[in-house]
Amino acid sequence: MGIYSKKLRDSARGQQCTFRIPGICNHDPETTVLCHIRDETKGMGNKALDISAAFGCSACHTAIDQHRLIGLGESGYMLRALQRTQKIWRDSGLIVIAGDNEKPRKPSTKIVQHPGMYR
Repeated sequence: MGIYSKKLRDSARGQQCTFRIPGICNHDPETTVLCHIRDETKGMGNKALDISAAFGCSACHTAIDQHRLIGLGESGYMLRALQRTQKIWRDSGLIVIAGDNEKPRKPSTKIVQHPGMYR
């Protein structure tokens, strides 16, 4: 049994891209969808779980799907986007961590650029 949620998929609508791949991202929330990141459930005819996904603009989504990023750069961008998306879901109450009494923290404005990690 997997985690497939219309609420998680719909939550991407109008969001900023969480991949934000330098030189690729179009920064247009109108094109943002929930981009599934390959996980162990992905296979012929199967998408990854909705919890293994991130908000992606059309340009970043295409770059990830077509493997246009070099080596570990792709994994790094996917992990960062997944972390950003899950924080948004937690802060909005779409995912709840049992026993978590911590108040959401103010989002960081620091974005680390990694030149040369994309084509």
